[in-house]
Amino acid sequence: MQLEKIPLNEITIDPLAQELVRSEQSRPYMDYWMKAYSNDAVGIETALQVLRDLPLERRYTWRVFSALKWAFADFDDECVKLDLPHISEAQRAEMVKELGIRLQQMIMLLKVFKE
Repeated sequence: MQLEKIPLNEITIDPLAQELVRSEQSRPYMDYWMKAYSNDAVGIETALQVLRDLPLERRYTWRVFSALKWAFADFDDECVKLDLPHISEAQRAEMVKELGIRLQQMIMLLKVFKE
């Protein structure tokens, strides 16, 4: 995979992603990253302890798995085939682009779990 340099002013963040990052459930993770980026060794250890103590249902990983479970619980490719003729080419192209991104994320997730 070749990395592409993108100027900071061209980076956009999905509004839902912004909302999730600012959520109460994301706070322990953001706290860890802030301590890590500032090389605060004591703060990092404290943040890691908070993460260790989180119940499964409050973990980032649980949020990802729950979303996938809900998204694919009743997945039926035949229903998708029924929908496709009624979705514009522009919308389909955008959806294909999004699916490509999600596929890359799924591959990354699977690799982390297999490490």
